[in-house]
Amino acid sequence: MKGFSAIVFIIMAVLAANPVVAQQQQESESSMLPEIDPQDIEIRSQFQARFPGLRRQPILGFDPNPRVYQIDPNRTPFMETHEQVVANLPVSQLSRPEPPAYRTFPYSSPKNVYSRLGFGSYASPEAQFWGLKRINSKSYIAGDFDYSSSDGHLDNQNSSFRFFDSNAEYATKLSEQSQLSVSGGFKTSFNNMFDLPASTIPSDARKEYNGINLGTEFRHFKNTVTGWKADANIRYYNIDLNNADVLTGKSEERVYNVSVAKRWAGGNTDETFTAKVGTKGGNYENAIAKDSWVTVQGGAVYERLFNYSTKVKIDASVYFAQNSIDEKIYLGPEVTVEHLLMDILTLKITAGANPYVQTLEQRHKENRFLTVNNILRHTYRMYGKGEASVEYADQGEFKFGIQYEDISDYPLYMRSDIGQPGNPAYGFYEMQYRDVYKVSAYASVAHQIIPGKLLVNGKVYLRSPKLDGGGRIPFEEKIGVNSGLTVQPFDGITFEAWADYVGSRRTFQADEKLDGYILLGGRADVQITKRFGAYIKLVNALNQDYEVWQGYPERPFQAYGGVTVRL
Repeated sequence: MKGFSAIVFIIMAVLAANPVVAQQQQESESSMLPEIDPQDIEIRSQFQARFPGLRRQPILGFDPNPRVYQIDPNRTPFMETHEQVVANLPVSQLSRPEPPAYRTFPYSSPKNVYSRLGFGSYASPEAQFWGLKRINSKSYIAGDFDYSSSDGHLDNQNSSFRFFDSNAEYATKLSEQSQLSVSGGFKTSFNNMFDLPASTIPSDARKEYNGINLGTEFRHFKNTVTGWKADANIRYYNIDLNNADVLTGKSEERVYNVSVAKRWAGGNTDETFTAKVGTKGGNYENAIAKDSWVTVQGGAVYERLFNYSTKVKIDASVYFAQNSIDEKIYLGPEVTVEHLLMDILTLKITAGANPYVQTLEQRHKENRFLTVNNILRHTYRMYGKGEASVEYADQGEFKFGIQYEDISDYPLYMRSDIGQPGNPAYGFYEMQYRDVYKVSAYASVAHQIIPGKLLVNGKVYLRSPKLDGGGRIPFEEKIGVNSGLTVQPFDGITFEAWADYVGSRRTFQADEKLDGYILLGGRADVQITKRFGAYIKLVNALNQDYEVWQGYPERPFQAYGGVTVRL
């Protein structure tokens, strides 16, 4: 019975299974899905298999490098909005990419020390030095000096001079967010004044300059935007005019400057706010004055980049200015709008105003024949400027613009009358203050014709320097040209040439003028070894007879030769 029962059970199971198999075969024949052999299933991963869920693992034929943004494989797909997806992308994919940095013409490889020592016509030595030494990964010390002198080039009078200026700096990183730098320097120079009538002033008058400066700056920034900085410096400068106790004069000056600025980021892209306050002042004394001056500034600066193409900067400052003549409160705003019109064209407009004082050191550096008895007062300048910049090639840029300036109490260089009535004779230069205005236009170009091999640059400017009430500003030209050419055919060999033109200028007398002049020059620099080289320089190659300041003929043609050192 047991055997018969088993046989009956098997027969019934087979009869019951046949309809299920038939149904599966029928569904398989009617389905368009391909048959998949379980042995063909392959789990793929990057050299290791993980099984968070078989439904998330790729199967045979899956491209392991899809051309889509990489996302987290454990994230629930298709649950984020488009805005949420974009918000999770890196910021670098959203902002406008930065243009490639413009690489200037490679004159020499960066070194720790660079110096040039040479000697020229009329017993004229020259020397330049620049050096930097890293003490450790957080600190460095640097220094530079510039020296030039001459035994003189004029036969009928003493025309020797010396100019020497040296500076040093120490900087260190106190922490990841703080930096401190300390700087100092000194200068010592002299020049012989031009010859005046011997019956009035001796012909060998000499002016000597000496000065020192000390300064420090502290920066504390959490990032490239948010932080604050403070700086302070003081300068001492004195000028002596003497000639064997016959012609003497002396002027001393002390100038100080302290400022603090705090900057933080706004809520929009490339938006910053800056609050600043500072004061600059000085005191001086000479034979006609013992006075002081001060300029106090306070204000705020707002900067923002709109639509990744328009940069706006607004400076709202107020100044308090006091000197020996008057004291006033000045508004000193400035607005700058820079707009990228096309990929190659940028427009920039600036308008503003500010008061300032040019120190005795600045005035005597500009005109070395200025007398030592001077009075300082504030100058107030209102200006507007428009400029267009065209980057027509990867290695070239063309700019052109126009500017207007309305300046109150502008210092002019005049010469005092030391002659007899009806027989004028003029002494050294002195300063007078007048209201002026200037309208100027310019165009410039810089282009690397052969990148790293051939560079040309040039600038031409036209301007109308006018006195309020009529007449031209003395010793300021209406037209000028600056141009240069640099060729580096091989590594270690550099040729430079320049040509500058200064148009005719009116003197302090309306019916007199100084002729225009062209200055041509050039230099060849050859690197002989890794550390040493040689150079030849030509100055005033056309041997022009010209005067920058009336009464003193400048140097004619000069040839220099010397060595260069790179360490």
